[in-house]
Formats: sequence, C-alpha cells, structure tokens
Amino acid sequence: MSTSNPNSLVQRLQEIAENNPQTIKAFVINEALSSGYNDPKGFFAHLAEHGCISGMIPSLTYYADTESFFDTYYEEIIELKSDFEEATGTPLNIPHQIKNYLAWFAFEQVAYQLTCELGLDI
Repeated sequence: MSTSNPNSLVQRLQEIAENNPQTIKAFVINEALSSGYNDPKGFFAHLAEHGCISGMIPSLTYYADTESFFDTYYEEIIELKSDFEEATGTPLNIPHQIKNYLAWFAFEQVAYQLTCELGLDI
C-alpha cells in the first residue's frame, strides 16, 4: 500500500496505533504524528537519515528516558534484537549504554518496519 496523501497516511498510522496499543509501534507512530512534520513521511525520512542519535525524538533524548523506554518494552526489544541478529547472521555490537543503544535500535527498527508496511519510499 503506497500512501502518498499525507491525510490518508495519518489516518492509516492512527489506525495501526489503535490496533497495537502499548507497543513500540504505537510509540513510534505517536512520535511521528506529534513531531510537527506536515507529512509524517518527512519524519520517517529524517529518522532514516539521521537516527535517534540526532536528538530528533524528544522522548528518547536523555538516558533516563531511554532506560525507561527499555524497561517498558523490554520483551519486545529483545525480540527485535533476536530477529535482527537471526536475519543478518550477525550479533549486534553494543558499544556502551546497553539500554540506550537498544532503545534507539528498537525505535529505529520499528520505524523502518512501518515504512515497509506502509510502502513509503524514503
């Protein structure tokens, strides 16, 4: 499903979030919709180019925030990590701040999955 109309993209994202409450997917969508971009596609493009490390996700800026996110979504994050490692055949190299690194990884991974699910060309 290619979503070129910003309004239909917003509606589709809202629907996905409603159907997946209390998940990283809903968290990512809420960030995208509250980011200030007129078209959420811009949010996903910016994230794909610059990542969470750029500071563009206000709720994941400080260690206290990323640690809370990690604790809240622990099981989902570990599943994403395992799936990624299995798909790539390579373990993640986590240099430091494990919770911070995996919180950003999970957020970016789910955002990427959403862009694929929605057929967004980024």
